[in-house]
Formats: sequence, C-alpha cells, structure tokens
Amino acid sequence: MERFGYWNKILHVDLTAGTTTIEEPGDRFFRMYGGGRGFIGHYLLKHVPAGAEPLGPHNVLVFAPGVLTGAPVPGAGRHSVGAKSPLNDGFGEAEAGGFWGAELKRAGWDAIIVHGVSQTPVYLWINESDVEIRDASHLWGKITGDVEEAIHEELGDPRIRVTQIGPAGENLVRFANVTNDLNEFAGRTGLGAVMGSKKLKAIAVRGKTAVKLADQPTLLGVSKWVANTVDEVHRGFHEYGTGGAMQGKSLAGGIPTLNYRLGTFDETDKVDAVAVKEEVRIDMGACFACSVRCKKVVQIEAREEDAGVTRKGVKIAVDPQGRYRVDPKYGGPEYESLAALGTNLGVDDIVALCKSNEVCNYLGMDTISAGSTIAWAMEAYEKGILTVEDTDGVKLQFHDGDAVIKVLEMIANREGIGDLLAEGSERAAKALGRDSDEFLTTVKGVEMAMHDPRHMPPMRTSYLLAPTGGDHMRQTGNQNGLRNQIGMCHFLAYDEAQTATIINAVTGWGVDEAEMIETAHRGLTLARLFNMREGKTRADDHLPKRFYDDLPKHKGLTDEELEGIVTDYYVEQGWDPQTGRPTAETIAALGLEADAVGLV
Repeated sequence: MERFGYWNKILHVDLTAGTTTIEEPGDRFFRMYGGGRGFIGHYLLKHVPAGAEPLGPHNVLVFAPGVLTGAPVPGAGRHSVGAKSPLNDGFGEAEAGGFWGAELKRAGWDAIIVHGVSQTPVYLWINESDVEIRDASHLWGKITGDVEEAIHEELGDPRIRVTQIGPAGENLVRFANVTNDLNEFAGRTGLGAVMGSKKLKAIAVRGKTAVKLADQPTLLGVSKWVANTVDEVHRGFHEYGTGGAMQGKSLAGGIPTLNYRLGTFDETDKVDAVAVKEEVRIDMGACFACSVRCKKVVQIEAREEDAGVTRKGVKIAVDPQGRYRVDPKYGGPEYESLAALGTNLGVDDIVALCKSNEVCNYLGMDTISAGSTIAWAMEAYEKGILTVEDTDGVKLQFHDGDAVIKVLEMIANREGIGDLLAEGSERAAKALGRDSDEFLTTVKGVEMAMHDPRHMPPMRTSYLLAPTGGDHMRQTGNQNGLRNQIGMCHFLAYDEAQTATIINAVTGWGVDEAEMIETAHRGLTLARLFNMREGKTRADDHLPKRFYDDLPKHKGLTDEELEGIVTDYYVEQGWDPQTGRPTAETIAALGLEADAVGLV
C-alpha cells in the first residue's frame, strides 16, 4: 500500500543509552492519532510512569508533526512538542510554526520520542535517514542565534533547520520554550526545561525528500486560492501579523493592563502592531509554504551611525536613548508579547518592549508566562510584599521597561530574585505567601494568555478546559483541536469543507466532518486521561480569583456560570458530567482502550 502524508517512521532516541530505534506503528495509527496532540497523548500515557518527575529521567519529550506537516499548502508548517509539564505537572503541549517540522517530515520522519537523560550536553543530527547523537559541550550556555550559527558551520550546510533551547532551558526555568528557526517557538508549558533536563541542546535536521501527496492538483488549487485572496481573507494578518486590533480591544475595556486589573491602557497606540509597523518593522516573514506573510521582523540600532537602509528601502529605527540594539534574526513581537511585556506591565516604550521580546527569544523563554510572572511580582512589589531588598536592588515597578529587561535576564540565569520567578508565578506565590496568590492569573499552574475572559466569553471555555491550562487558542473546540493534531495553522481561514479537502488531498483517506470531529475528541480525551492519571480533577478546571473581580467595563465572572460551562463541555466530549472522567463508552467509541487501560 502506498502511503501519502506520512512515512510510518517514528524515531525513538534513548539519551541514557545513547541509542536510537525506529518504530513503524502502521497505517491505522496515523489515521487514528493524526500527529500533534494525538501522538503526545499516546506516548505520554505509554512511556511516562504515573507521578513521574517532569524534570526527571522518566519523562519523555515528543516532537510531533502532523499528517499535513510539510505538505505544500499554506498553514501546513506546524508541529507540536509535548511532555509532562514542569509548570502544570500534567499534560504539556505547545505548537510551533516555521520550517523545522516540515524539514523533519522531508527527512523521512513522522515524529521523535526522546527518552532518558544524557550525562553530558548533546545534540541530535538527523541527515535524512542517518541519525547521530553528537557532543554539544561547546554549545551549552550559548544563546540561540550563536548555536544555530555554530551548528551550520560545524555541519557545513546553511540549509539545516535547528530546534533548540537557550540558557533558560539549560537552567530549568519552568517556562523555558523550545525554539526553532530563531523566531518560532513551542512556547507554553515549559518544554524547554524538559529538554534542558535531558541535556539535549538542539536537534538539527536536513531533509531533501518531498512529502508524498495523494492529489497534488487539488492541493495546488487550495494554495492558489489562499495566494489570490490574501487581501480579502487574510489582509489583517498579512499586513500586521497579530496585534493590529489592540486599540479597539483597549477601547472595549479588554486589554490586559497592570496584571489584568484595568482592561484599558491609554498608551496602547504606542506599542500595538500598527506602531511596530510604522516605527521598527523592516519586513514580514512566513512559515513553510505559506503566502500569508504574518511574522513581524524588527530591527533597532542603538547608535545613529549604525542606522541605514534595509530591504525595500525601509529605514532602520534607532533607539532615541541609545540603549538597545534588536537583531532582526529574532523576528519581532506578536500580540501575546506586545500585551504580556507591554500593556499588562504598563510599558509604553516600544524599543524596550522589542528588546524584551528579543531577550526572551535568544534566552529561550515563553513571553506570556515570563510577562505574567513579572506582572505578578510587580503587583507584589507595589503592595510591599516584595521589597527592593528581595529583588536585588531592581525596582519592580509597573511602566519600567528597562527593569523588565533586567529581570528577564535574571530569570533565565536564575540569579537573585530571578531564581524565584523562574519557578513561574504560582510556585513563586506559594513560596512567598502573604496572600500573594490573590494576584495570580494562572490556570492549572500555567499563566493565562492575553485575552481577558471577562471581555471575551469564548475564552472562558478555552482557559477553563484546555488540557495544558491557561491556553487561549481555543484548542478545546473541534476545529482547533483537530488542527493541533494534523499540523495546520489556526490562523488560516479554511472552513470545515476546505480542511477536509486538504486532508484528503494529502492523505487520500476520504475523511468527512464527522471523522474530523472524532479525531479532535480523541486528542482531547487522551490529554484528559493523562491529566486525571496525574491527579487533576474537576477542581482544577477553574479560573483565578482575579477574574471574579469587575473590570471598569465588564462584570466579573461567577462560579455558577463557570461551573455550567465546565459541565456542558464534559457532556459534549462524552465525559462524566460530574467528574470529567472519560466514560467507558466514549473510550470504546474513540478506539482508545489500549491507551486507557486502568484509567476508566
């Protein structure tokens, strides 16, 4: 049987033994799980013992493209990374764009499962079918840009794609991310710390074999539709990336401000995507095979004499205070970063904000959790719970962009107050005490993203019930749940019929909408099974106290409405309406009996 969209090759890497093996799970496996969250849930349940320490040797790290990843169609440049999370002690998952996932598929691999721990720093070199575990001692401690450059030079090929951790991952910062292509991130749930705990610095990949397609002409037609309708369908993303509507969000009273206390930031126009475009942006980048160029690229020089003219005649910005240089290879801030490091900290200095984003990128930290943890610390400082003695002389005051940059560096290196904040805000609040948990904006230990559920009702389900905790991508829904498994970008405006067309053009499976929904439910149920095995209950499906408070323009949430959302969702998924435990009937309907042994 000829296969399309996948190779039937899963690479297992045992870092303790220094060995690699190949699993060929069969065609049914790929149609059932799809990739992404499906693979992560399956392999965590199979290989991670209940109660395992996330930063210990028994956790596994899963790099999981989907069956669409690497197909030549806009949006199919996504892959997922997963493990037991050191931030939520449960299901950990994050998705990334760019080119690395597609390169892995073009090298002939459908996923990588990393087991064990290396005694010394290593990196993985995958050159098509050849796999080598190489010494990375000379790369340990380096920032991401220097590591990618060194690997390209060492292996003699600038077209190699690299995913890696920065110093934050090495130092086990619990919200360290996994970086690929220097400006794409599997950002949430601390997977960079898991990679660091395994002493795995990077995975370098070179692939030269196109993914096989069942119906290339149909897929080409979809690609042409996206390219020809960019102005009508994706103009906002194409022109501004994310963050172009921040002023409207502020006027509506829903922009996170001063640790989610206000909802309106008067200086939003100084730090939104429009300001980025007008003042510091030099280009827009794209992911693999995508004509919607939605990725900001910013450049700032510290001295007037360093400025000049760059691509398309765009002038390079200069920091008027002569403080910071921002390198364009690290991309630029998207909405979550503009809000987490900007409005929610009261920072209206676009240069400092872009530098904060760059610092997170080259040190390897999630901007959402980093910004939210600093916002928690700033409120604690404001109320006298943290003092200048506690913070090593850094005045952790809202509105101070320079202090944010300093603290980010301290967090990545676990220096001084940074050591406490590197644990994430929930653990930091527990250690600090004195009711500082009142300032938290975490769900299941993961800092919520920059969309206030008091202002945006659809976010209530996303935050309450996302298996990873404070996730804003509505991955609890059928559409985005499916996309997290098959390797498709959430921002591409495909409807269900188009999504089915793409899947079938790539795989030849003949899926319909009902099967797509079933696939999404299977991934969410796998994640639920893992979380419940690790001790999560209905009590964890709740929002922080902060969101029970009123905003100036929006009412606070109530237990009654949130409990109703949770119960309705359990019923929709086929889980017990009281506990959220997947029922035996649902497990059987989804074909997950082998994954759920002993759990239902």
